[in-house]
Amino acid sequence: MTTPRVVVIGGGITGLSLAFTLQESARRLGAPLALTVVDAAPRVGGHAWTTRANGFLIEAGPNGFLNREPHTLALVEALELGARLVEARPEAKRRFIVRDGRLCQVPDGPATLLTTPALSWRGKLRLMGEPFAAGPPAGVEETIHAFATRRIGAEAAEMLVDAAVSGISAGDSRRLSVGAQFPLMTDMERDHGSLVRAMFARRRQGTGPSKLLSFDQGMGTLVGALADRLGNAVQPDSPVLAIERTGDTWRVTMSGSRTLEADHVVVAASARAAAPMVGVLDGRLAAALDRFEYAGLTVVALGYRATDLPRALDGYGYLVTRPEGLASLGVVWESSLFPGRAPEGAALLRVMMGGSRRPEVVKASDEQKVTLAQAELARVMGIEAMPRHVSVFTWPGAIAQYTVGHFQRRADVMDRLGRHPGLWMCGTSYDGVSFNHAVKSGRLTAHRLADRLWGDRRPVDGATEVESASDRWEVETSGPNGAPGRPARSDPPSPRAAAGA
Repeated sequence: MTTPRVVVIGGGITGLSLAFTLQESARRLGAPLALTVVDAAPRVGGHAWTTRANGFLIEAGPNGFLNREPHTLALVEALELGARLVEARPEAKRRFIVRDGRLCQVPDGPATLLTTPALSWRGKLRLMGEPFAAGPPAGVEETIHAFATRRIGAEAAEMLVDAAVSGISAGDSRRLSVGAQFPLMTDMERDHGSLVRAMFARRRQGTGPSKLLSFDQGMGTLVGALADRLGNAVQPDSPVLAIERTGDTWRVTMSGSRTLEADHVVVAASARAAAPMVGVLDGRLAAALDRFEYAGLTVVALGYRATDLPRALDGYGYLVTRPEGLASLGVVWESSLFPGRAPEGAALLRVMMGGSRRPEVVKASDEQKVTLAQAELARVMGIEAMPRHVSVFTWPGAIAQYTVGHFQRRADVMDRLGRHPGLWMCGTSYDGVSFNHAVKSGRLTAHRLADRLWGDRRPVDGATEVESASDRWEVETSGPNGAPGRPARSDPPSPRAAAGA
């Protein structure tokens, strides 16, 4: 039996999930597989990176994931990490926004809607009139802001939805496509005529609030387990310069004139990173990849003595509304979410800065970022003390932006990709921007590639068995190289969404 050669480019969570899932399929079949994962960075994991310093456990990127995605849970089970999962404390359900310079609790039900200062009485009345809002305009790809304004009013769209979108994607709700970024929103409106009626229907069906999960030693736990299981197949410090085709063989050229030959190449890096790799192979594909937009993000983690904080960290944290004019998109009160994030008597906060609102912040020096973060914490929370610990993480192209026209940009890439059998692309540039989306994109691509390699012999895992109807629809209508027909469904940004969720 010929041994298939597969090269995965990108050692973030998408690429690692893909490689492990494919490796497990081969193992269960007893089939040979020559698998290599290359990444330009000196370590794998991408944004999912946990550090430890001065007794603090600090996330450089995502701090958890929601328990609604079977692919992520199946991956955790396959890695035997279930016992290491931790659930966010109940206080995490309490979330805030900054309005008029003060923290206002976000409404999470009818009672708090009546009392919250996050909205004026006019704004509350307009929000409660959502079931009677006008339907969608014909033939228009609405932005999230336009959709929210139409459904719940201009004030709630600005104070709740725009702030939540900045926290989730570091993006601008006035430019992001609601159908691409949050297709569940448009599905709810289409199926029920109202978001409120749709939420009641989901409750009757037993679809309750999701739970925020992490690991006892942070999100790096998952990355470390994946890297350990993949072993020598993972090659960090291996930036890819070019992907070319020679007869029936793919050739991947890396720095130092190193090359790998493969039957299949999967690019699990961002579209922006992929564009120069395929420039010689297909200039039109490279141009299509170059059209994707990204928002940069800086994370400033600050550790304090608990007694230096003027108020209790009694919630998830807060989001900053656009009219405040701050560089901070939101602040996560990390030590209030999960145990073990700060030493006894200390507290850990993570300040998310930059995004599409303030892109210049990402280019500032670390010292400038720390000074700005401290100044804005003093303004909002009254924290004047110097921190015990400071860490700064900067991600220049952190999050893909599904601006209006995303569907066409994605279709253009998949159309060109169909001309190159054996070349695959997946990840958050195309299939949803959350951690769950990244895992799902990798695993679904692994299943499709396994189908190509081994056909009906491919074993089916638990997550595949419980795929939703929309997942099956994506598989059945996949493109020539297995690319799904549209981005995965995503929950809308509820008023309870917070930075980094």
